[in-house]
Amino acid sequence: MSHYIYVAIALIIIAWLAWRWYSTKHNLPCPAWLSWMVELDNPFARAHKASEIIASLPLNHGMKVLDIGCGPGRVLVPLAQKIAQVNGHATGLDVQAEMLQKASLKAQKLHVNNVDFIKGNIDQVPLEQHYDVVLMICVLGEIPGAQHESVMRKVAAHVKPDGIISITETVFDPHFQKRKNVACLMERVGFTQVKQVGNWFAYTAHFKKKHI
Repeated sequence: MSHYIYVAIALIIIAWLAWRWYSTKHNLPCPAWLSWMVELDNPFARAHKASEIIASLPLNHGMKVLDIGCGPGRVLVPLAQKIAQVNGHATGLDVQAEMLQKASLKAQKLHVNNVDFIKGNIDQVPLEQHYDVVLMICVLGEIPGAQHESVMRKVAAHVKPDGIISITETVFDPHFQKRKNVACLMERVGFTQVKQVGNWFAYTAHFKKKHI
């Protein structure tokens, strides 16, 4: 293997570690110029694929879905296409206007009309709806750790009684959150795990409100 390849690999690892460390202290979303990378399906991370995430979700008449950190609409747009069959509606939330523009353009090209968009941070933007499904795909780690519980309590307050929060993580993302830590966080905010798919490389876990 060439010396330059070793150097390139080392630089990638250093950048990955630096990004991961910095994101534990600061809100650090994936930049819009990397949207092309967000769109890629990793063959080792099957549970991270858009088709797999969508297939794992319930399909109920008139359902409302919120995709937090929707990015360029990798999951949001095909999901909106699917739930259109049951008169469902999808909302994408992202802090970056450029990401929302990409998602909106994709929806327009595919003639997907049952989707709208909210620009802002989840910890700051007001939510006016209650949702059957809330998606958080590789986004929890973009929120500083000290804010995880307060943000998830806010999200939980906007989930319908029988709704779910679906969290997807992949080890290839520098913001990766371990399954055990996510499950403990969700327990603290009053949710319990009801489903999990995936493997060590990537997983999707569904959480439902506990019935008291």
